[in-house]
Amino acid sequence: MGYLSDMPGRAVALVLAAALAGCSHSKPARNVDLDQIRVSADARLRTDVVGDGKFASTASFVLVDAENASPDGAYVTLGGELRDAAGTRVGELRAQSLWVPAHEARTFALVDGERVARPTAAAARIKVHGAVIPDDPPRARIADLHTFDDRGKIVVQAYLVNAADRPGQIMVIGSFHDTHGQPMTRPFQMIEIAANQRRVVQFVGPEGSTRGTIFVGDAVY
Repeated sequence: MGYLSDMPGRAVALVLAAALAGCSHSKPARNVDLDQIRVSADARLRTDVVGDGKFASTASFVLVDAENASPDGAYVTLGGELRDAAGTRVGELRAQSLWVPAHEARTFALVDGERVARPTAAAARIKVHGAVIPDDPPRARIADLHTFDDRGKIVVQAYLVNAADRPGQIMVIGSFHDTHGQPMTRPFQMIEIAANQRRVVQFVGPEGSTRGTIFVGDAVY
């Protein structure tokens, strides 16, 4: 299990290319009005290990929630920058895209663009870069989500469903929040799953977590 999802840009490009292929040849892509993407003020700035295996490194990053208040699901892209206590820019945050269904929220993990620690960073400025409505929603989804408290830690369990007619490698992401609604951690798993199959997934939150969920991130088929 990885601590914080930060897959190389190639995987993200594959997912978005597949999602938007139908739009590019026949009609212009549709977009959600950016005013309908509501970024939470309860962001959490941290410095810790990001990535997994040979891609692991210590870097500053921001966990932040974004809600899609529109009636259409969309691939939402957030980015931004890190600033010190005086408001001076000290680092750029790498943009990340996530599928956000209509009237739902997702926790983004925006990592420093150079994947380094920024000890003087005191705050982040988050920007919504885009919100593209694909012709078809993702084929992978989470079903039958259950949560329960395990002595001060939230545990989340669900099924990962691959509704595609081919096998895939799916990033499954857990997201945990504290009693004030601030994001705490965002662990992930890369799961290989056969066509038209489902698998059980589970994440255990940190001490003090009071809310948790699971959602699908990048997918490669």
